[in-house]
Amino acid sequence: MSSLSQLDSKLARSHLPALDGLRAVAVFLVITAHFGFLMVPGAHGVMTFFVLSGFLITWLLLRENEATGDVSLSGFYKRRTLRIFPAFYFYWLTLVSLLIITRHTIPWSHALSALSYTSNYYLALSGDPNNGFSHTWSLAIEEQFYLLWPAIFILFRRNLRRMTTLLLCIIAAIWVYRIVLCFGFGIDQGYIQSAFDTRFDALMVGCLIAALLKRNSIPSFWRGLTASSMMPLATIALLMMSVYAGELYIDRYRDVIGFAIEPVLVGIFIVQMIALSSTKAWGWLESRPVRFLGRISYSLYLYQQLTLYSTRKALSGFPILVQLGGAIAVTVVAATLSHYFVERPFLKMKTGWPQLRQKLVLGVAER
Repeated sequence: MSSLSQLDSKLARSHLPALDGLRAVAVFLVITAHFGFLMVPGAHGVMTFFVLSGFLITWLLLRENEATGDVSLSGFYKRRTLRIFPAFYFYWLTLVSLLIITRHTIPWSHALSALSYTSNYYLALSGDPNNGFSHTWSLAIEEQFYLLWPAIFILFRRNLRRMTTLLLCIIAAIWVYRIVLCFGFGIDQGYIQSAFDTRFDALMVGCLIAALLKRNSIPSFWRGLTASSMMPLATIALLMMSVYAGELYIDRYRDVIGFAIEPVLVGIFIVQMIALSSTKAWGWLESRPVRFLGRISYSLYLYQQLTLYSTRKALSGFPILVQLGGAIAVTVVAATLSHYFVERPFLKMKTGWPQLRQKLVLGVAER
């Protein structure tokens, strides 16, 4: 089977197991970086989540539109609400309760911005106070994307060519916008890093890739990128060159160039993993342990902000790798409990959907 046929075969499935593995990789980049290994590109774990979200949400909407001839916004927001809010608000209440019990000051302005999914602009305008709410900026960006994109999708769902053109224009406009902010107005890196208006092109890249694949556009491009299990290594090499070398030579490289090309490379890598996850080199992404970690990646991301520092402090007398192993273990336990006792009970409430939509659509959307 050719690489392109393999890609088409994988995309025809109701679930893309390799993407569970990619979620696991993304969240452990974040965990390792937040633990203190600053050379690990944790920010690119978040970027991977952005591109994955754009791809998966658009793929979900495309499949629903194809299967039913329509898109249910109420159904979309019901699934997103049940998937996202219970685990997040339980985490929020847990953190606030712990701060009260331990008699720590609650940073109410930051806490309330997290509660309302606006903490990205809190950080963009006020800086990062580095507390248990700091990581919610990326969740805010994704939630703002969920509010914006489905309505735009509905307007263009009958003409994927026009949708593709629109996405290309939005992505290019944000690239230019960041350049103007950086060099025209001298906007600082904190704003560029955290604001929705400067980062949502990463999600749009995922949307664009989904639209291109659904249209069967540029098949020779995808065939070349997935021709060998070695090709993803070239993508990783280009990404690492951008991450580690760019800032050495170009002023504000990350904000102007890195944020433009790196989501594209991440998107290419996602397509490569979908196509090549059955190969010996990349089959580990579909292994049961890795897929499980991917399924609990949302709770892993939530609780790592709470567990890493406390575990490291408790194990301060041990070697750093022991501290890291202990912190990961505690985080996995907390995330597993959240997944089974908070997330899953609410996910089971997704009732009342037509059988056709359930069968054809829901399997590809979970994150």
